[in-house]
Amino acid sequence: MMASGESSLHVTSVRKYFQIAVVGFAALAVATAAYGHDGSWEGDIGGTGPGFIVEVDHEDATPWKGWMTVDVTNTGDEPWGDFHFGIFDPTGGGQDISNVHFLDASLGGNDPTSSQDPFTWVIDNEVVGATIDLFFYSDPVLPGDPATFTVWTDNPDHLLSFGVCFYPTPVPEPASLALLSLGLAGILLRRRR
Repeated sequence: MMASGESSLHVTSVRKYFQIAVVGFAALAVATAAYGHDGSWEGDIGGTGPGFIVEVDHEDATPWKGWMTVDVTNTGDEPWGDFHFGIFDPTGGGQDISNVHFLDASLGGNDPTSSQDPFTWVIDNEVVGATIDLFFYSDPVLPGDPATFTVWTDNPDHLLSFGVCFYPTPVPEPASLALLSLGLAGILLRRRR
């Protein structure tokens, strides 16, 4: 026969193990949901422009929206001033991606994040193959430097997968920026007249 102190100790131990098991299963469920949708890629990019595009098949699951994170190192010889993301059809034409979008807080999602600070972004969800472009000219990714970019995707058609592509472009050289500025100033003057 057990003494009353031993019995309550046994019940307390069973409760404690039960609570640990419940917390463990809950943590596993949350981790599985995050893993099921959030995508990531880690690697090196050795150049700039669309010729150095990286394509990733992004597997999706409930809740059909989440983060795409890119951890990248600039192994080229030009500093990066912007980073471009796009949605594409990984099947080569058999999948309708027209309703897969990038969202920021103003569109009901989450703002992108970047290791480069400050940065701005432009989203275009009007085109099939939505795009988001991140700009960080005052804090470029120099050759040999790592960077992290995170964007929010939304997949209301519940596609099991869709493609996310991305590539960097260089910081514009001063002469190109001067010509661009002159062109914009000319357009503004012409509009005023």
